[in-house]
Amino acid sequence: MRILLVIALLCVCQTAHAEESLCVGNEKIVFSCHAGSKIVSLCRPLESARILTCRYGTPAHVELVHPGRGPEEKDAFYTSSAPLYGGGETTVAFTRAGNVYRLYSKIGRADNGESQEDRTPVFEDGFVISRNGKQVSQMVCDDGGEGFREDINWLPKKTP
Repeated sequence: MRILLVIALLCVCQTAHAEESLCVGNEKIVFSCHAGSKIVSLCRPLESARILTCRYGTPAHVELVHPGRGPEEKDAFYTSSAPLYGGGETTVAFTRAGNVYRLYSKIGRADNGESQEDRTPVFEDGFVISRNGKQVSQMVCDDGGEGFREDINWLPKKTP
């Protein structure tokens, strides 16, 4: 009986962790994942399909909210995509204070020496910060991520 209780609690805790985001009650999750103790979430208001907000941090302390209140940050999200062997990468990005912030979801095939047809599919979501064209930080989602949960093709396109 005790073992069943422990298993049930583990399942509940993992489900709660997987569902946790930085989106607020009147927002829908477009993208969200955990990287270490941090969460990155891309959210949209329930009443508008074409407004996005990105938040990064923890539920107790959100470190970054984009767009902020400055006029230079309005409508600043854009998307790009790139082909990969066996898949591709989709990115939503924005620029703020000279840094480029990219949320990405990619699907490809591992290069583990097998024939191309037998390579294992690889799924990776994450968050990258770059400055002056150089990567400053990369956070790979440790909870697997779910990719982009909604169509983002309405965003302006930018080639990588």
